[in-house]
Amino acid sequence: MIIMCFLGKIPKLYSSFMVLLSFAIIAMQLRAVSAGHRKVVRILDLISPNNNVQPSTGEVSAHCRSKNNDLGVWNMTQNTQKEIHFRPNIWKTTLFWCDFRWGTKAQGITVYDASDVSCDGERYCNWNVKTDGFYFAKGEFP
Repeated sequence: MIIMCFLGKIPKLYSSFMVLLSFAIIAMQLRAVSAGHRKVVRILDLISPNNNVQPSTGEVSAHCRSKNNDLGVWNMTQNTQKEIHFRPNIWKTTLFWCDFRWGTKAQGITVYDASDVSCDGERYCNWNVKTDGFYFAKGEFP
């Protein structure tokens, strides 16, 4: 009788174990998928304080954020570089954007969009800020 009661619980224990094991395997696979794809967005201020567009206004402020992370405001001077380090999610919905201000000029741009292929296969996505606009280049040393 004792053996029968014990044997009756084995299928329940086995099915519970299999469910937990399945969740553990899925969680490890999801982590492995995102772990190898770390990205870096670099923003480089190339505006000289001695420029013809807005003289004596070389400092650029950048307010960068995503849906989940507000990275705050950065004040950048000529040749100052800031970086955003992150892992894109597996659904390709990771998005970072920045609002730039330079003197009387202001512009918002998307600096990383996982659904856009412009930075696929590259770890580094670079944005150079110049007096005449924003320039994108990919690769560690563009």
